[in-house]
Amino acid sequence: MLGEWANSSDEWVRYIVRQVLSGGDPLASDGEAQAYTLFRQEKALDARELPIEESLAILEREDDAIEPLTLTSISAVTGVNALVDGGGIEPHEGLTILFGENGTGKTGYSRVFKALAASRTADVILGDIKAATPQVQSALVSYTLGSELKTHTWTGQQGVAPFTRMSIFDSPSVSFHVDDDLEYVYVPAALALFNHVIAGIKSVQTQIDQAIQDLRSGSTGIASRFPRGATVYPLIETLGASTDLEQLKAVADPDPNVDARIGDLRRTVAALEANTISTEIKLRQRVERILTQASTAATVIADFNVVAYDRELATLVELEVDYRTFRVALFEAADLPAEPDDTWSAFLESGEAYQAHLSALGAHDAERCLYCRQPVGEAARSLIGKYSEYLEDKITTEIAASKTRLYVLTEPVTSIQAGDLTTYATEYADTDDKPSFHAELDRTLALIVKLTERLRFASNVEPTLTELASSDAEELAAALVVATQALDDLRKQAATRAETLTTKKKELVELEAAAELTRSWTVIDSHVRDAKQADRLTLLAKPMPGLLRSVTGLAKTASDRMINESFDMLFNEERTALRAPELQVEFVGRQGRAQRRKVLSGKHRPSKVLSEGEQKVLAMADFLAEARLTGITAPVIFDDPVSSLDHRRVNEVAKRIASLAETTQVIVFTHDILFASTLLTLMESSKRCSYFQITDEDGKGQVTRATGPRWDSLSNLKKKINETIQAARSQHGDARAALVRTGYNWIRAWCEVFTEAELLQGVTQRYQPNVRMTNLAKIKPGALPAAVETVNRIFEEACRYIDGHSQPLPSLNVSPTLAGLEAHWAELTQARTAYTAAVE
Repeated sequence: MLGEWANSSDEWVRYIVRQVLSGGDPLASDGEAQAYTLFRQEKALDARELPIEESLAILEREDDAIEPLTLTSISAVTGVNALVDGGGIEPHEGLTILFGENGTGKTGYSRVFKALAASRTADVILGDIKAATPQVQSALVSYTLGSELKTHTWTGQQGVAPFTRMSIFDSPSVSFHVDDDLEYVYVPAALALFNHVIAGIKSVQTQIDQAIQDLRSGSTGIASRFPRGATVYPLIETLGASTDLEQLKAVADPDPNVDARIGDLRRTVAALEANTISTEIKLRQRVERILTQASTAATVIADFNVVAYDRELATLVELEVDYRTFRVALFEAADLPAEPDDTWSAFLESGEAYQAHLSALGAHDAERCLYCRQPVGEAARSLIGKYSEYLEDKITTEIAASKTRLYVLTEPVTSIQAGDLTTYATEYADTDDKPSFHAELDRTLALIVKLTERLRFASNVEPTLTELASSDAEELAAALVVATQALDDLRKQAATRAETLTTKKKELVELEAAAELTRSWTVIDSHVRDAKQADRLTLLAKPMPGLLRSVTGLAKTASDRMINESFDMLFNEERTALRAPELQVEFVGRQGRAQRRKVLSGKHRPSKVLSEGEQKVLAMADFLAEARLTGITAPVIFDDPVSSLDHRRVNEVAKRIASLAETTQVIVFTHDILFASTLLTLMESSKRCSYFQITDEDGKGQVTRATGPRWDSLSNLKKKINETIQAARSQHGDARAALVRTGYNWIRAWCEVFTEAELLQGVTQRYQPNVRMTNLAKIKPGALPAAVETVNRIFEEACRYIDGHSQPLPSLNVSPTLAGLEAHWAELTQARTAYTAAVE
């Protein structure tokens, strides 16, 4: 089917099928790469170099035989649950029964098997959670594969070949086998070929997707090479499959001298961007500002009235001399401690001000002193009168008026700010390239210093000091006019330069973009072609899902022929043998997988309708059918298979397992004693059975080989009775009494086992589900009365002495004796001997 389908498909598909059919395995990585290479060449994405993939020759093939796997032992188990270290079992090649009560450690061994097999319900295996330090998980597994004896050291791995071929059934797997769309654990190798082909096609699909992603996500960085202002930038920014390469090529400038042209244009732009006019404008603006300040200062000095200043200064000097003379003459008769100087004048003026203050408040008293408030005498009054004459003197008023006139004359000069002028003159002091007005500026600055110094000290000013100020002011004013005109011219030139710079910059941007198009053409062309190829690959990838669906359809058809039809037959056989409910099995397949689904009438899931027991036998029928599907070549393991089953179904399951064990290695974990006993009975004739008792007496998971479930035998009980009697003989008092009571306890048990095993010849026995009618004829009715009388009498006597039976108060004080125990034991022994020897 695969060959015929491949011959009608593309070459690259035919290549995948050929490789899968010839090797029987999935394509290796180099095979996947070769398939993709062939795909590209076949679809003309690359130049054709590979040979034509010829049609497949259709050949029949057989799957290789699988060597049978048999477990011989599992030993040295450590670090698994709370199992004692070093435990192990030796499975029989037929049936192995591992019997133990809940919590004795069976689960630990079953979990090891599940881990090795990678079972659907494999658990995470923990160590002893109560241990102080964690133990390393390990176990030694001995097995035969075909005829070869091998060993494997398990250290906790999940799924170890060849143990993955083992089939394991447990309670958690019931839901899988009942309700889930379940894939087969093992399928014929031919069906696996479809999955391998699907994987090969998917690998090509993945490579196509990756190529598309690489082609589309690869960043060229081309846009960063182009100036954003260029007209081609939007086209470069959106390079893709739809880009018109011819349009871009028409814009490119292939001129070999383009770099020289760009260099010239860059220098022109640089010169314009250098903005020397702007710098010159700033310099001219400073000169204009300096000349303005210098011209103003020179004009102020030229306008300074030296004659008026000197005259007013002389007037002030005369007034001050007259003032001092008047003051001395006025106070000659006064008893002053010192000359009436300026300090004394300040004192008088302060007193006058204080008197005005008190008068304003209405608190002035002319009869009292302003300060000490004592009455004023005649001498004091005379002195105060002189003070008033002094304060009202006209000379003082004239002095104040003279000072005001002097201030008006000098203030324009003293308020001149020459800091900028001084800085500017200093910058050019030691240079040869001095400005044309430098001499006038230097003289003006020198004149400012000299004139200001004389005015500050109220010195006379020579008329010759300012005689050049007028001419300097005129020169500076003329220079200011020239500087202002030059500044206006520069500003006009600057406006024209900005327009020219804009034009040249635009020319430069377009020329650089055109040159870059030529330089980057290989990358641009490659990027556009990659985008076009990505679009082609996207179109070529669209049929892939349909291709996969066609392989899936082939796989489903093959699965129906090779698996589902066979499984349906096997499942019905197992369902009938286990008396499982009748239902419909549907076979579903997706992505080439073979799956099955079970439904009841009305498309109901079985778990919604069936009881727990019905679900369990249904799941077991599904499990056994699946195991038989490709031939059972490895152990089949059942973990607690009959929980929740009634007696009849337990018997049916036991028969099916026993039948399976005749040809297959089967391992059963159970805590159901009736199930274990039934299996032992069914396997009694073939002897293909081993029985192990798992206990937790000396630690969980203690494994002991036994012949069957533990029950009392006459020989064991005889030994215990004799040992108890012997121990009682060496004791006295309460200790002997306790041993005697124990002896009667064993005698009571001996009576029950003797009755069951020998008087009634085992026709009915505990833990046996059937009545053994063939033994009915072995009972000796003639010898029964005597034996029954002795056994029943001593049995009732023993019941009076054991703790398990309640006694009336009078009987509690009657203690058994050692002699009585020995006598009763002797009677029972004699009764058994007599019954055994009786002939019917």
